Amino acid sequence: MESEGQGKRPPAPVLVEVTKGDILSSVDFARAYIKAKEHAGKPGWRGGLVPDLVLRWGIEVSKDIAGTVIGKVAENAMCRLAGVRLDDVIRSGGDGGKDLLLPCGTTQVKTSRTGVHLVRVPAERADWFVFATWNGTASHVAIDGYISRPSLIRHEPQPSRRGSWMNYEVSPSSLYPIRSLLKIRPIREVL
Repeated sequence: MESEGQGKRPPAPVLVEVTKGDILSSVDFARAYIKAKEHAGKPGWRGGLVPDLVLRWGIEVSKDIAGTVIGKVAENAMCRLAGVRLDDVIRSGGDGGKDLLLPCGTTQVKTSRTGVHLVRVPAERADWFVFATWNGTASHVAIDGYISRPSLIRHEPQPSRRGSWMNYEVSPSSLYPIRSLLKIRPIREVL
């Protein structure tokens, strides 16, 4: 039997339902967050890389918050799957690259609308990177899998398609099934 991930074949995504409340709370979070960001609205600020969108249930979001909303909806889905509380605290400098804390360590959720999994260089200091896909209108977020930080930074950085920065591009076949991440426990719990 061929195993999922680990360079053989992509793991099967786990689908987590998106509720209207997920989207509305993510819009509220994004609006408050963008106000708190130090660089937003200053000269040179062009908004995010995601264009204006009409999300599920006809909820309209502008480009200045669209990317944050997409990401927060996926974070919410991952929290629901893992059984942990969503971090909705507004911090002007962000969450320090740690979206949620699982028993196995700090986790950064990276969301794509197209299934292309990117992490900007330098990568956040999280222990694990979870990749999700949600286009803004689908009824479910696909939690595609995860990779450890050491495995991520072994990838060769690639130039971004829309900017002057570099990204790690992670192929779906190098991901591990998300349910195996949820089984990892700290060594102190195992001993």
